[in-house]
Amino acid sequence: MTEVSQLERENLEVHVDKCELRYQQMTDKLEDIDTQFEKIDHRFDRIDERMDRIETDLKKGHTQLIVALVTATATIIAAFVGIIAVLV
Repeated sequence: MTEVSQLERENLEVHVDKCELRYQQMTDKLEDIDTQFEKIDHRFDRIDERMDRIETDLKKGHTQLIVALVTATATIIAAFVGIIAVLV
């Protein structure tokens, strides 16, 4: 925090001018912070979209794996049935 000068204490115009500068600096800093938060929010939105795509891909992959396992199991069972039919 800046110290108040003697001139500022004694002269209202100087005080008002310095206050205007201080408030402008605060406003600029707050706008910069707001801009940074918007960027962060945008990045989180992109991460969320990517996570959704990954989840969808995993679910599709999981479904494909189940289909492959069921197909392989059915093939093995059919082979055993065929062997048993040949033996009987």
